[in-house]
This record gives sequence, structure tokens and C-alpha cells, in this order.
Amino acid sequence: MIKKEYVVFDRPSKRKYLVQIVTTVFSFSFIKHSLSLFAYYIINYVRGRKIANVGKNTKVHPTVILRQAERIFIGANCLLNHNNVLQGGKKTGKIVIGNHVHCGANVMMFAFNHGIDKIDIPTINQDYYDGDIIIEDDVWIGAGSVILPGIKIGKGVVIASNSVVNKDVAPYTIVGGIPAKHIKDRA
Repeated sequence: MIKKEYVVFDRPSKRKYLVQIVTTVFSFSFIKHSLSLFAYYIINYVRGRKIANVGKNTKVHPTVILRQAERIFIGANCLLNHNNVLQGGKKTGKIVIGNHVHCGANVMMFAFNHGIDKIDIPTINQDYYDGDIIIEDDVWIGAGSVILPGIKIGKGVVIASNSVVNKDVAPYTIVGGIPAKHIKDRA
């Protein structure tokens, strides 16, 4: 067991914080990281938003990340909330979202996954598996949920917050948990 130790935090003065902020803002490191962050935003949001096929009246929050956006199709009247991550497959996996779909904050959808088949090659160096994610109309995906490749979410589904969806979900059902399981039918 790792030993824990009780400590008292000596909070720095406001003046010290201010000095740290000013010296950081006027440093080369700050400029370098600011440019990197700007480039990341351009590549992962602005470029992604331009390339992805997004329907009419759909709201995509500016902190959404859209990668491999040429394989992302979003219907009309949808909402992609704060910090959603949508990543199309590496070659073929698509994310297809119907109309009137809304996602809570921090929802992630990945139309690919890492290979783990070869024990003589580190997993980070292995190839990928692509699989489509199909989300039908009128679906609500709760905050913090993860949607894995190769699944279909039926019309009218509600997914509880912080769920991991790794299997198809029947229409008009409520699912939740890790992995997501049937809770009840909506009707």
C-alpha cells in the first residue's frame, strides 16, 4: 500500500500569483503554446466544421472536436455540446447522426479502435479497426457518454450520462451504465 501523508497547503499571496501570471504571459513558452493551441483549434474545429456534412439549424459548440470529418454526417436540428469529440474512422468508419439528436457535454464518439491482436507489437503501433456509428433521429446522449465503433442507436433512444455504448440499442429504449444496459422502454 502507498503511504499517504497529511500536509497543509501554504497558499501563495495574490501578489505572487500576479507576478507568476505576468512572467508567464510574456515568456517564449507562452507564445509557443498559444500558437500550438491556435493551430489545434483550426485543425480540429474550424477545418472539421468546414469538412463535416452538417444539417440545417444544427448547433456545434466551438469546443467540439471533429476529426476525420470527411466521414462525419450530422442531421438537422441537432446539438453537439461543450467538448464533444467525434472522430471518424481511419479509412472507412463513418459517424452518421440523424435529425433532432442532442448530446450533453463531453460526449465522445469513435468510429475506430486500436488493434490488440498481436502480443509481439505494442498496441500503440498496431493497426486499427473501423466501424460505423449510426445514430437515428430523436436521440438524447447524456453527458460524458462514450459511443464505440460498429453500433447502431435506434430512433428515440435515451442514453444515461457517463454510459459506454458498445452494442446496438433498440429504438425507444433508455440505457445506461458501463457497458450500457437496458433500463426501460420509453413507451
